[in-house]
Amino acid sequence: MSAMVVPVTWAQGIVLNNQSLRTDLNWLNQQGVIQISTSTWPMSGVEIQRAISQAKVTQESQQQVIDSVLAALNADNDMLKASFYAESDSKNIPQEFADKQKSQYQAALEFNAGGENWDAKIRVNAEKDPKIDNGQNVNVEGSYLAGKLWNQWLIAGQIPTYWGPGHDGSLIRGDASRPVYGFTAQRAEQKAFASKWLSWIGPWQYQAFAGQLDEYAAVPDTRLLGLRLTAQPLPYLELGVSRILQWGGEGRSESWDSLWNAIKGNDNFYNSEDDKSNQLAGIDVRFNLQSLFNIPVSVYGQYVGEDEAGLLPSRKMYLAGTDYSSSFRNMPFQLYTEWADTRTNGDSRGISYNHHIYTDGHYQHGFPLGHAMGGDGQMISVGGNIRFDPLNRLSTRVLFAKVNDSNRATNQTFPGKDEIRALDLTWSHYLRPDIPLKLNGWISDSDVNGQNGGASIGVEFPLDKTLFRN
Repeated sequence: MSAMVVPVTWAQGIVLNNQSLRTDLNWLNQQGVIQISTSTWPMSGVEIQRAISQAKVTQESQQQVIDSVLAALNADNDMLKASFYAESDSKNIPQEFADKQKSQYQAALEFNAGGENWDAKIRVNAEKDPKIDNGQNVNVEGSYLAGKLWNQWLIAGQIPTYWGPGHDGSLIRGDASRPVYGFTAQRAEQKAFASKWLSWIGPWQYQAFAGQLDEYAAVPDTRLLGLRLTAQPLPYLELGVSRILQWGGEGRSESWDSLWNAIKGNDNFYNSEDDKSNQLAGIDVRFNLQSLFNIPVSVYGQYVGEDEAGLLPSRKMYLAGTDYSSSFRNMPFQLYTEWADTRTNGDSRGISYNHHIYTDGHYQHGFPLGHAMGGDGQMISVGGNIRFDPLNRLSTRVLFAKVNDSNRATNQTFPGKDEIRALDLTWSHYLRPDIPLKLNGWISDSDVNGQNGGASIGVEFPLDKTLFRN
C-alpha cells in the first residue's frame, strides 16, 4: 500500500519539542518506513514533510502512524490556540522530554502565522505556583520569529532545545530548564550534498545557537553558545557531535580574541583571566538495526565531557539505551530502556555541570541545561507507549534515580543527595485530531521526601476553528 496524502495548507516552519511526534517519527524510522534524524530539536516541518512524502508503507499500522504525524503538523498550523494545565501536586521526578509545564497551573494563548519562507509563533503563558521560579507570572516562552534563506532557518525567540538520541535526557543540552533567549540557525531540509565528493556524508543537519542566560547571578548576562552537527553516512547509522559553552557576562572579557580562544578550546585554566569559558562537548551515535537485520530495534549512546585534555573532553559522562518499535493487533507500540550517568568518570566529584568561575554551573534558575537530573546522578528508566486507535495513546515509564550525590547547591531541581523511584503514566485522548486531552498520574518514593503521588490534566484546542466556525 502507498501513503495517503493529507493536505497541509503550509508547513509549520519550526516544529518545537513534541513527545508524541518524536515517538511516531522514531517508530517509522525503526520500521524502515522513513529516514529522518530526530536527535536535534526544534525540527523543521519541511524536513518532516519531505521524509513523509518518501515513506514506504506496507502495513495498516504504519499508515496509522503516518496519519498521526500529518495530523500533528496540521494541528501545529492552527492560527489561534488556547491551552490549560493543572496538577494536584508538584511532580518531583526528573522531567521527561518536551515537558513544557514549568508551573503547577498554567494557561496559554498562542498565535501562529507563516508562509513558505517565514514562520512566527507568539505564545503568552500565565502561571501560578511555578516549579522553576523566574520572578514572573506571565512570560512568552515558546515564542519565536523565523525566516528561511537558501535552505537555512534563522530563528529568534525563546524556544526549547534538545540535542541527542536519549528518550529521557540529553547529557549536554536538554529541555528541563526554561528556554533560553537567543538566536538559532539550522537547515530546513537535511538532504545530502549534491557533490560527489561530499555526498557520502549522507543527510546532515547543523544547529547553531547564541543566547543569554536569565538571572544567572554568578556572572550576570552570561552568554550561552552552542553548535551541533549530525550526519547519516549509512542508512543504519547516525552520528552527532555537540559543543556548548558559557562565555562572557558582567566583568568578563567579550572581545573577539577571548571568544576565539574559547572556541579553540585554549582556555582550560584555573586562572580567571586565562579561563575564557565553561565548556561541554561530546558525541552521540544511533544504530538502526532495521536496515541491517530487518528487526525494528535501535541502540544508541552519548558521551559528553567537561574540560579538555589532548583536544578531547577528559571528565566524562555517559548515556546508553535501546528501543523497539512494532505493533500488536494493528496497535503500534514502542518500548525502551535507558541508562544515564552524570558523574565524572564514574565518581561523584562535584565537577559535572559546575565551574570555578561560572559558579551557578550548567544551569538556569537552578535547573539543568543538560540532563534533567543534573550533575553527579545516575538514572535507569524503562518505558514505552501504545496507540490503541487514532484517538487514544497510553505511555508510561518507570525510573530509578540517584541524584545530586555530591550535594551541590547549584542543582535546585534536587537540592540534596537523594534516591528516587517513580512510576509515570500518561493517557492522551484526542477529542479531535487537533484537540489533545492529556491525563497524567505518577507515584514516587524518595529517600528525602518520602512517598508522593499526584495527577495532572492538560488540554489544547484551536480557537479559530472552535469559536469562529460557521
